[in-house]
Amino acid sequence: MIEKEVVLEKELYGTLAAPDQEGTHPAILLIAGSGPLDRNGNGPKGKYQTNLYKDLAHFFTSLGFMTLRYDKRGTGKRGGSWMDAGLSDLLDDAKRAVAFLQAQPNVDRVIVCGHSEGTIIATELAATMDVDGCMLLSGGVDNLMDALHHQRQQAYRELFAMPGWKGWVNRKLKIDVKNEKKTEKMMGKMKASDRDTIRIQGMKQPAKWFREHDAYNTRAALGEVTCPVFALHGNKDPLVESSVLEELAGLVQGESEYHIVADMEHGLRVQTEPKSILKQKKLMNVVLKRPLHEEGLERMEAWLQQFAASGHKSA
Repeated sequence: MIEKEVVLEKELYGTLAAPDQEGTHPAILLIAGSGPLDRNGNGPKGKYQTNLYKDLAHFFTSLGFMTLRYDKRGTGKRGGSWMDAGLSDLLDDAKRAVAFLQAQPNVDRVIVCGHSEGTIIATELAATMDVDGCMLLSGGVDNLMDALHHQRQQAYRELFAMPGWKGWVNRKLKIDVKNEKKTEKMMGKMKASDRDTIRIQGMKQPAKWFREHDAYNTRAALGEVTCPVFALHGNKDPLVESSVLEELAGLVQGESEYHIVADMEHGLRVQTEPKSILKQKKLMNVVLKRPLHEEGLERMEAWLQQFAASGHKSA
């Protein structure tokens, strides 16, 4: 594998990796999930060192694909603030990354591969650009507001199921009803604002990011996608609703497939412990020491091999 740092226009830094073999190759653009994650999938100041996108890039490159991963705004070598960036800004960066790959003389096709929030960005790229394939990892079909709603519902279920008096108090106080009203009020303030960020109860919130995600219709965008689509979830992932993947085939115009892998969590690693959104941060400390899920890798490899053999190219 040959790996080098590249600088796209406007200080967009990334890492381009290529197989050792000469000639042209299909390329995969890796698009990160939400929050201050750099090109490798790591948070600032040593927090949340997942290396997920670095690991995926190396895996894909070992299969004969070129890969590009890049720093989000305010991470790695990139200036700016990740909290000031809206969905439109994230899309602009991703579109520039696609154009960069398509301009490389040794790239013959481009797949966009999004993880978590990145699946929404990958969907829009597949709907509006001439890309040749789309991979949706730990996300897909739902927009951000749908996903956040599912996450809150998962939290309520866990809070109500707590043993003894804790669960009884949570049910008695109807914390779900109260929190939904609080969430609606907060969203109303962000929608009414025209600023990138605002403070709500002393906490800085990415208002532009929420507004633009709220306005985005992922399902409508999927209706414009003609390239092959692959989606992958884990059944231990509390941040997604996997049942929505059943809609995929009826939304996209081209071929699609999805898989739900047993004992795989949001970061595509092995998790044998029960699914829990309330214990997710605690579980992460344990899960990050484990490898990427073997079946998840096998599912991705099988689809990519089929893609490579098909010679499919966007019209």
